[in-house]
Amino acid sequence: MSKRALAALPVAGLGLLALVACSPSTPVSAPSTTVLITTASRATTTSPPALTTTSSKAAATPVTDNGCKVNPATEPMPTAPDFEQVSIPDQMQVTLSGVPSGTVKVTGAPVEVAMTVCNNSPVNYPSIGFVLALEHCSCAPGPQGMAKGTVQRFDAASGSWVTLPHPAIGGGMDYLGGYSAQQPLPKGKSATVRYRFSYDPSMTAGKGGLEADVVVPEGNHLAGGTRLSFAVTH
Repeated sequence: MSKRALAALPVAGLGLLALVACSPSTPVSAPSTTVLITTASRATTTSPPALTTTSSKAAATPVTDNGCKVNPATEPMPTAPDFEQVSIPDQMQVTLSGVPSGTVKVTGAPVEVAMTVCNNSPVNYPSIGFVLALEHCSCAPGPQGMAKGTVQRFDAASGSWVTLPHPAIGGGMDYLGGYSAQQPLPKGKSATVRYRFSYDPSMTAGKGGLEADVVVPEGNHLAGGTRLSFAVTH
């Protein structure tokens, strides 16, 4: 991936010193003053010719109707080794909302959460997939802490909940291959996917969480993600 730098345009400060000559017998009259304001300085002049200035103020970043900002830069599809993340500047913003009480009960009803992805990156992604998985949990039996449970995604087309085949993170990054709900996501666009999850009755009390990631299917590249932690009770 090529490195990119932002070029800053300097702003020239303008100043003009006016000398007013007078004699003791002649009243001093206040000179006519025109004030010019630039982003860098404030200057005054008594000279009639017009003065020009250069502004470095950048144009406002466009914002789409859904509030997702459009990155003014455009970059090609990033590359990365399989199952590894793309460069941070090319990653998208991911948020995960739900579990308002901060507690999930093992024996309780499934808990619904919403994963929202905003493509504020400089890349127009032709296809992305969504991943939601149970993180390792101290509530899980065994030394590795791999959680057991069920994760379902709401399918708007059928109006039903679809059970995902890989609900939990294992010993590596292979869980990224369990993406679903593929769709294109151009710059400045966002998408929200509904999920619900529950723990297996074999889980005990402890500290758990969810991992929400967006994946580039070709190479299973991680292109953004977030985590949501909570307490697990029995």
